[in-house]
Amino acid sequence: MTKRHWFSIVAAVIGVASVVAGRERPVLEAPPAKRLEARARAAGDELDLGRLADRARVDDGVIADPFANASFASPARAAGHAAPEAPALPFTYVGKMIEDGKLHVFLAEGDRSYSVTAGQTLSGQYRVDKVTEAQVTFTYLPLKKRQTLNLTSVN
Repeated sequence: MTKRHWFSIVAAVIGVASVVAGRERPVLEAPPAKRLEARARAAGDELDLGRLADRARVDDGVIADPFANASFASPARAAGHAAPEAPALPFTYVGKMIEDGKLHVFLAEGDRSYSVTAGQTLSGQYRVDKVTEAQVTFTYLPLKKRQTLNLTSVN
């Protein structure tokens, strides 16, 4: 390599070093511990701890405990309100029949009538889960609540 090449390499290294050095930031010195302690004592004299205790009180004079068990239930449920209930079954018992060994129960809903077997969905909201001689068990689909229509009290 010639002197010219060495010179250009050294100049490039110096140029890069000056750019990097220009981006460095000075290290800030931490204040001595004695000054920090003095500041903390001065701040403690200004702080009224009694006011903090008053702010921690909740209604009825109970002190708020940040470490107490918390409930994440909805406010309505936490206040003791009951969960939503399914409406009363809109079906009335009309009769039943056994055909080919399979039980069919006849129900009415207003001006509509149904021959009910397990697995059907009625009115888009009620699924028939089980049909027996004594009862028909439904699931109200919007709330996934089970309901039973007793047939023994009707016969």
